[in-house]
Amino acid sequence: MRVLLTGAGGFIGAQVARALLARGAEVHAVVRDRSRAPRLAAVEKELTIHEADIVDPAATARVIEASRPELCVHGAWYAVPGKYLDAPENATHVAAAIDLAKSLLHAGCMRFVGLGTCFEYDTSLGVPLTESSPTKPRFIYATAKLALHEMLRVNEPRVRSSFAWCRIFYPYGPMEARERLVPHVIDRLLGGGVAETTEGAQVRDYLHVADVGAAIAAVAFSQLEGAVNIGSGVPVTVRELVSTVARLCDAEDRLRLGAIPYRPNDPMHVCADVTRLASIGFTPRFDLESGLRDTIDARREELA
Repeated sequence: MRVLLTGAGGFIGAQVARALLARGAEVHAVVRDRSRAPRLAAVEKELTIHEADIVDPAATARVIEASRPELCVHGAWYAVPGKYLDAPENATHVAAAIDLAKSLLHAGCMRFVGLGTCFEYDTSLGVPLTESSPTKPRFIYATAKLALHEMLRVNEPRVRSSFAWCRIFYPYGPMEARERLVPHVIDRLLGGGVAETTEGAQVRDYLHVADVGAAIAAVAFSQLEGAVNIGSGVPVTVRELVSTVARLCDAEDRLRLGAIPYRPNDPMHVCADVTRLASIGFTPRFDLESGLRDTIDARREELA
């Protein structure tokens, strides 16, 4: 099957590329700058790579004409750490994704899989979130994702196309942005420093990024329609997460729980109900310990 994958050079997109290749797909990977896509280095020769900015209609049209996909997994989005949550670029990407979906339909591509976020939900509920849970996004990023989901969902029956929306919970793993919690703690501890965190009572749903990629590919190749949660379904506290990192780094004495306050309005319980994902036979490869060990080992190799 010919698959168009946008955002292929990203933290999640690169793992989706691997998972699609493992399923025997002919993957046409879209990146903005081939020279700045190191996450694809190991599989670059197995991909057909297109350099294009997905918000440029002319560039998008050229990619669709060249690839003629049967399936599209759309992961391209503005995701600069520290800026993306309230960035005006979110609105630009909503419009670009709608144009992309229309162009794909006209080119004969009949299945579109988008990547959303768990923060489309009302995260104040304190219960496992199902795909029918109430939505209440608090940031422009999540609001834009939800708006795109709603527009594509409403339009789907009219054009008789197939549409799925993967709501991703808390991914972690090798080559994650260094500002994020897991790589930040790893880098501090492997560097001989002290890692300061909150008390860590927040409950989260963590899933290794390789499993995230595999889950998205499984949804893409399935008959599932609509929203699908991409998570482990296993509630884990931040305290348990960072304590496991410290133990695996042999640095438990350099972890400072409670050294920094909770962020204002930080939700205390965000966990997925993964019944729909499990219904297509998906099971994660990594549990928390093996996933963190893999992440730490990969970082040690980078630093060496």
